[in-house]
Amino acid sequence: MTEASPPSRYTPPDPRMPRVLDVRDLCVELAGRTILDEVSFFVPKGEFLCLCGPNGAGKSTLLKTILGLIEPKSGEVVRSGTVGYVPQRKTFDRDFPATAVELIVANLRGGWPIRIKPEERELAKRALARVGGEKLIDKNLADLSGGETQRVFLARALVTDPVLIILDEPTAGVDVGGRQELLTLMEEISRSDELAAILVTHNIAAIARTAERILYLDGRVMAWGLPHELLGKERFSAIMPSPRDADASGAAWPQDDE
Repeated sequence: MTEASPPSRYTPPDPRMPRVLDVRDLCVELAGRTILDEVSFFVPKGEFLCLCGPNGAGKSTLLKTILGLIEPKSGEVVRSGTVGYVPQRKTFDRDFPATAVELIVANLRGGWPIRIKPEERELAKRALARVGGEKLIDKNLADLSGGETQRVFLARALVTDPVLIILDEPTAGVDVGGRQELLTLMEEISRSDELAAILVTHNIAAIARTAERILYLDGRVMAWGLPHELLGKERFSAIMPSPRDADASGAAWPQDDE
């Protein structure tokens, strides 16, 4: 296996750092079509990585492969511990009859709970406290706002004490107020020295506030480096800010002059 290395002029993490995820020479084919080709990168302990790329670039396929839902044609994914996952809100069935605590405990058990034990409720409560959602513990999922729903799903991912959490477009379908709250939560995660994260997003404000490093995917790893090395560059059009996004993030990214 080759050591993960990006194209030149970008700054990857120090290869000597302890890793929570190592993706090595990953190739994935679906229905006879190559989706991912020789994808290699790693995520060090505590790093917040933003995964970006155009539609159809293979981001969802990469996530599913990391989670073990897709078998690669070749290459491997090495995880050093539990991986938590926060799905897009649009994948959630709002008519599903359940409470927040049931959803969180289901992830602990690996199956739907008929009766919740006191110790399980306490673990769920602690996970919700980490995301400022203690008051949501007994609420019906159908009654939650977009931001509240994502808080519960984040608590669900955190309750198993993962070493890595994957956030798949967590701000999509969330109102402005909820989106700002989620950005604050993700910013707190990005400051953690213990919990690593992969954030899939097109939201420039989220990238500006959280990213320690950016991986730009388009079937292959096109770039893997520090935010200032990618943001505002014409060649990475999927993370070019709109004027409104730039204002929201408090950042004005330089345009590519090459």
